[in-house]
Formats: sequence, C-alpha cells, structure tokens
Amino acid sequence: MADAKKKVLFLTKYKYSDNESITSSTILCDYIKKQGHELYYVDPSEVDIILNKDNVRVFYKDIDISDVDIVISRNTKNVVEKVDQIIRILKEKGAVIFGHEEETPFCYRKFENHFKFMEYYPKTVYFTKKTKEESLGLLKEAQINFPFIVKPEGSSKGIGVALIQDKKSFDSYFHGEDVQDFSDFIMQEYLDVLHEYRVFVLGKKSLGVCEKIADGVAKNFAQGGEFVYMKDPEIESFAEKLSLNIKHHVLGFDIVKTKKGELKILEINSWPAFMGFEEASHINMSEKIFNYYLECLS
Repeated sequence: MADAKKKVLFLTKYKYSDNESITSSTILCDYIKKQGHELYYVDPSEVDIILNKDNVRVFYKDIDISDVDIVISRNTKNVVEKVDQIIRILKEKGAVIFGHEEETPFCYRKFENHFKFMEYYPKTVYFTKKTKEESLGLLKEAQINFPFIVKPEGSSKGIGVALIQDKKSFDSYFHGEDVQDFSDFIMQEYLDVLHEYRVFVLGKKSLGVCEKIADGVAKNFAQGGEFVYMKDPEIESFAEKLSLNIKHHVLGFDIVKTKKGELKILEINSWPAFMGFEEASHINMSEKIFNYYLECLS
C-alpha cells in the first residue's frame, strides 16, 4: 500500500543535540517522524552484525533493524568500511538505499565527480598540509596564478574557503581555526565570475536554480549568502545532463557562469543542504525528497 508506514534507517556518524542549530538532516528526520514512519537514527559504529549461513542480521544496540524499507546514508571518513557492510546486507534484504548509491564511498565522491567531469572544473591542484610548500611549486605546472582559491577537500557549507593573494596569505591560511581539523586541501584558479548558482536535482530532474548572492568568496547560505530562486533552462539542462552520469538520487550542483559565458562546476554535492533553496523556492524539500524515496520503493 502506498500509504503504509515504513521503517527508515538514517545512518550517520553525525549526532545532533536538541540545542544544536537546525540542519537539512534534522528537518528531513523530523518530517519522516511526523508522517508516522518508524525512524532509526543510527551511528554506524553502534551497529552489530550477525553473519551466519542461515542467519544474517543487523542490530542497532539490541534492536533488529534488518527489515528496514529505506536507508538514508550520510557519512564521511573513518566509518566507510562499516557503512559498506551494513548497506550491502540491507540492500540484499530489499531495502532501497539513498546516499550510498555510488560504488565510490561518500567521502571520496567529490574527487570522483571532479575526475569524471574535469573539462567543466577550474584548474585544480590537490595537496596535503604536509606538502603545502611543495604544492606552490605546482602552480606554474597547473597554469594557476595568484590570486587563487584554497579550501579543505572535505569541508562543506563554505567552511575554509579563502582567496589567496600571495605567499604570505597562503602561509597564514593554515593557522586559521576553521581548517585545523583538515589534512587534505584544494587549490583552484580564481575564475572571472558573472553569477554563481545552486541547482537542486532530484531523480535526474531539476527543481530549479538559486542564484547565490554574497560579498565574500564563499556564497553559501550557511555563510550568510542570499539565495534568489529562478528557472533557467540553460543551467538546469547543464546540471541534468551531468546527473545522468551520476548514480546519486539527490544532487546539489554549484555552478558559475563566467564573464566569457562559460558554465563551470565548482562542486557537486551528493548530500546537499536544502534550507536556503527551500526558503527561496518555497518548495517543501523534506516532503519532496521523502515522497521521491517512497516512489522509488514501488
């Protein structure tokens, strides 16, 4: 039955306290619970597995969660192997998986998408904190000049994004409090940008475009940027075309249009925050996303 209540596993190492700021994840979870579905909010490190010939089951503490209908996976480094184990079993048992559709683990997917669509990205150097001095020597090889953008490879919400003007600002960047927990970084050419956009794609179909408006380098909603909703066939078609080569169901494309009229990808997010998009578009994103999940079940 289409209206039957489902068992939903939200698999994530991120724990949100009642006092923490509202996030897209907490909004989605609250919506699922309010619709009367059974929701398990589970840290992969708290899961146990029985793996016997005639008895393969998954437990959260002492609760058997082997018969969940939907798995939503929101994970990063340090839990990849355990998540893979859980997902493999639950998928075999018939659960529909979201957030872990790709063979490439969640935490490495930004690099994978960059590798796949290199022609649309700015010129880039991947480096580590240990090799930051040597990486500057690669700028000429990569045809990147000052000023350029630097950011942590694993960051989100615009955290740690900076415009580097010279060697002195590059060195001081790594003393910043917001980058201390990161070891892998990206240098990218600074594009002459006309507009920056977020395109939200659900099930290979665009839900629309938001132009990002802000004074700083990072124009993310989480960093105080303003989102202005619009429909733009050119940009939406560009994002939809790219999405056909990505197995993920929910995607957020950060795209810029340069002053030369080129469309370039800044990032492809496989777990995009939707609060800014929702506010600008007046689309109930939790309802839209979860109803899509239910459609995929049938």
